Amino acid sequence: MRLLAAVPRVLTPLALLAAVLGLALPSPALAAHSDLLLALLVLATALGISFADLARLREHARAVLVLSLLPLPLLVGAAWLLGRPFAPDIRDGLLAVGLSSSEVAAVGLVALAGADATIALGAVTGSLVLAAIVGPLAIGPLSGAVVHVGSAGLLGRFALVVIVPLVVGVGMRSRPTLVSRLAAADAEREGVAALTVAVLVYAALSGTHGAHHLGAALLASVAFLVVSVCLAALWRRVDARRASAIPGAFAIAMRDFAVAAALATQAFGTSAGTVPGVYGVVMLVAAAIAAGRFSSA
Repeated sequence: MRLLAAVPRVLTPLALLAAVLGLALPSPALAAHSDLLLALLVLATALGISFADLARLREHARAVLVLSLLPLPLLVGAAWLLGRPFAPDIRDGLLAVGLSSSEVAAVGLVALAGADATIALGAVTGSLVLAAIVGPLAIGPLSGAVVHVGSAGLLGRFALVVIVPLVVGVGMRSRPTLVSRLAAADAEREGVAALTVAVLVYAALSGTHGAHHLGAALLASVAFLVVSVCLAALWRRVDARRASAIPGAFAIAMRDFAVAAALATQAFGTSAGTVPGVYGVVMLVAAAIAAGRFSSA
């Protein structure tokens, strides 16, 4: 159990290893079921959130609301524009990244940076619900391609793998009889979440068919990350005097590649998971470096 609790501290190298394994020893079957891994990640995250935690966000309600709603349309537009020059698999995968929520790992990295992690927690929770509803409905019309599963089917699937685990986890954490037990296992729960993130990187890159389109996926991922970081920097500049400056910046800059991978593979097939997988590695490395710099500032 101690080994499991140590996993979050080595998440970045673990994600890099998972990326290499995904390319060298891919598992197409796992790639096709990345939405189930997403459900596990959402549940593990939600088990650390109680209704009381969410209630404490009232003093930051405006910032949380903006961070939950505004980044998605801006980043969807950026993903749609950036994806135009690329092949369909890259374009569709990038669009899924734009339609995803704030990265759940942002909460831990905000805490590492010495800022208020509860604000990031609120943004992640709100944007996760929004992405679960909007993503399945919007990805088909925005891509202009034929999706493997209809919008209604995608919405139902995402409700099962995102909203249901979220509600169940928060509900369990809020039960008086379970609070102390779950709190005592927080380190292990965070370890399960971090390990699931690494497996999701492996699953997403298992659909790349080797190095095919890998260069284009990397270019698209970096371009999208640059745009999201610029938006995050703008938020931090405008919100500089408030506690939500750094949490908001991380919530905007880090998009949840697990949500994107599940959405892309369910809508277009495993090959569309290339960009979310590559983006996940690049984003996690950049975010870990940024958190380290903020913590030492």
